[in-house]
Amino acid sequence: MATVAEITPQEAFARIAEFEVVDVRAAHEFRGPLGRIRGAGLVPLPELAARAGEIPRGRPLLLVCRSGGRSGKACEQLAGLGIGPVVNLAGGMIAWNRAGLPVERAEPASLRELLEGVVAWTAQVSGREPAAAAAWLREALGRQGLGFDEPTRASVERALAIVDESLRAAGAPPDLDLSLASFRRALAAR
Repeated sequence: MATVAEITPQEAFARIAEFEVVDVRAAHEFRGPLGRIRGAGLVPLPELAARAGEIPRGRPLLLVCRSGGRSGKACEQLAGLGIGPVVNLAGGMIAWNRAGLPVERAEPASLRELLEGVVAWTAQVSGREPAAAAAWLREALGRQGLGFDEPTRASVERALAIVDESLRAAGAPPDLDLSLASFRRALAAR
């Protein structure tokens, strides 16, 4: 297997005009708490080979994911298809956010959409199926007399606290603080 070329977030940002940015995360992540690099196109990794014809040509490709793992695989896949040159964003959007670089975020249109984003992210980082994550959070909120299906500001605040406590107890994912801060900013803006 060939070595994948990598670039730091700071260097990528300084040279961003040189690249076509391709984000290989799932759609919910692209709209999620870590945001996305301005101008990035979304081609989820499982669809990459089938959608290779949609990938822009003419400039080097900067491949992006949450932490750099999937985008590294994407670099290998595209290079194997003769598409390139390709460069992996080292550390992915977690490192990009930690570096304080600008991101675009899709702000949730409602409390329900915000809670759905929390559930999707929680499912991903906890290894649960989305339906199981939703059922777990619905039950936890219900035990406290708070609604899940008709979320209120209080129920979303408590959902974030429950997720925070649970994930810290289980071994926090590397983007826990970044993602929770983003969700809390979105809630405060509502």
